[in-house]
Amino acid sequence: MREPLVALLLLRIVCAATHFASAEWRLARMSCRIVIQQNTQITYIYRCVSCLGASTPEHTELELELHRCVGSRVATVTRHIESHELEPLRQTDSMSIFHIPAGNDGDALVRRIIDMLNPRQPRKHLHKYIFLWPGASMEQLEALFSGCWAKQLLFGLAITRVDDGIFDFDPFAVGGLRVVQQRDHSGSYSDKLKDMRGFELRYSMFTDPLMAIPIEPVARYGYRAVDGVAARVAAEILNASVTYVLPEDNESYGRCLPNGSFTGVVKDLTSGKTHFGPNSRFVLDCMWPQVEVLYPHTRRMLYLVVPASDIQPEYLIFLRVFRRSVWHLLLANFLLVVLFFWLLQRLQKRVPRRWDMGRRFTFARWYEIVETFGKTHVGEPVERFSQISSMRAFLMCWILFSYVVTTIYFAKLESAFVRPTYEAQLDNLDGLSSLNVRIYAVTTIFDAVKSTLPERHYDLLASRSRQLPLALTTSYFQLIVSRRDRRSAFIMRDFHARDFLALTYNAQADRPSYHIVKEYLRSMLCTYIMPLGSPFLYKFQSLFTGFHEHGFYEHWRQMDLITRDGTSPNAEEFYEELGDQTDTDPAVADAAGNRRKKHVVLTLDVLQGAFYLWSLGIVLSSLGFLLEHGYCFWKRQQVKPNNIT
Repeated sequence: MREPLVALLLLRIVCAATHFASAEWRLARMSCRIVIQQNTQITYIYRCVSCLGASTPEHTELELELHRCVGSRVATVTRHIESHELEPLRQTDSMSIFHIPAGNDGDALVRRIIDMLNPRQPRKHLHKYIFLWPGASMEQLEALFSGCWAKQLLFGLAITRVDDGIFDFDPFAVGGLRVVQQRDHSGSYSDKLKDMRGFELRYSMFTDPLMAIPIEPVARYGYRAVDGVAARVAAEILNASVTYVLPEDNESYGRCLPNGSFTGVVKDLTSGKTHFGPNSRFVLDCMWPQVEVLYPHTRRMLYLVVPASDIQPEYLIFLRVFRRSVWHLLLANFLLVVLFFWLLQRLQKRVPRRWDMGRRFTFARWYEIVETFGKTHVGEPVERFSQISSMRAFLMCWILFSYVVTTIYFAKLESAFVRPTYEAQLDNLDGLSSLNVRIYAVTTIFDAVKSTLPERHYDLLASRSRQLPLALTTSYFQLIVSRRDRRSAFIMRDFHARDFLALTYNAQADRPSYHIVKEYLRSMLCTYIMPLGSPFLYKFQSLFTGFHEHGFYEHWRQMDLITRDGTSPNAEEFYEELGDQTDTDPAVADAAGNRRKKHVVLTLDVLQGAFYLWSLGIVLSSLGFLLEHGYCFWKRQQVKPNNIT
């Protein structure tokens, strides 16, 4: 009688053990399937040896099966929770599996795991988590996921049992965080930021005269222009409410302090006061380790904007009508003509004349030849040498040549008075040494260019610098300073510099009042910043990338240009025409300038015809001279035989 009872008891034990082993095996396989599906570069399995319930056969069996399945499929690293007080920072995407003892035995370990999670783990969307917690209740899962969301963990799944035992969480559910049971057994991580259901996003934002123009009340309605529209549209897509927070210290972009802290927007973001900084900006070198940035789709240049060159002095207009090379050519031609004429005159003495040369005709001295040729340029008649045919042809061609050159000179001189000529613009930093200006910029701009400029160039800037408080970036201080100080120069971003030139356009002179030096000071990535470890990074990254790729930013900029109230009444009228004048590529600017150059009838090209005419006169005079001398020589040969006979 006892033997059948013992056999029955053993059978029940074996069946229970087999059933339990089957459940543990299936739990491990569920975790393994999710790991393989995510296919991250590395998988971490965290185990706790000293935790309550970690030494039970069930826990050990599940752990062995988990290592066997996961370790054979993907790259795996096993870590002991006891060795880590804080989750290490990771450079690649990862999967972390936490094996928690079953039931209430795992509560202490869960609290330890939550304390260990790193809220400043960068790129949160690249890191996935699995909490393998057999037998956990809904209350326990809610406490687990609440702690995870407090540490800004975004993607986490809990596995508690074989049948319908995969749980996710929704942090934006009505009434607060809610545990969600996955019915499809897919084990996929849901997009929690698809619908934020009115969650309050706090934007750290400030006024920018070109990119973010405030709409009162600012805290509620935000800003106009490109940055303001992009921030508002992103919140509408996420179905989130927005509160716009101004920096309390009015430091706008923010700067780095010697003690390692920050001011402005960066201070609010790093302290957790706000979620996102929608102002397009440079990220200073000292800020990179403390913030996360969206993908920088644009690169902005820092340029030096200096007063436009002055008009040339009036006395120089008479000299600069022709280029220096043309003046040299005319002078050399004049000297050669005088020399050639003097030689012809010397040779003419050998030709006998019918009249007495001493009484009726005298040859000119060299200075008289210079005087004669000089007078032809002002229209005086030539009195000498008119009786000699070869010399007369020479002089006639010279008079025609002088007439053409003089006509071109006075025509270009009149054009220079009507359309004045300006000095050359400053287009490299080496020329800054001869420029008497005061360079205005906020402190962070000087810090940004100091690390990239050669020492001699930075010394030129620093010796003329007027560093201003960072709070002035929220206003168009350049306009105010330029009206008070005519010798003011500025360091500005490229698109701000173009707009500044449009607003200060000199309509009377039909040219900009300022000039952008084409040698830029620094090229920097332009992006948007968030706190380190922000769970919203990937969603804002996706939205703003879409804005760029689909041309929304360009559309918003064009709309700003159309609807903007310019400071100068001529700003919008001339803005499109400023493209050539503000093009920072020298090759493109020169080509565009040649395309836009007006056609002038009297150009130096006409001088080619004058030189051809003058050359023809010289040739004709030389031929006449040779014929005359040849005839004289032939007559002498005829006279000699007659004398002999």
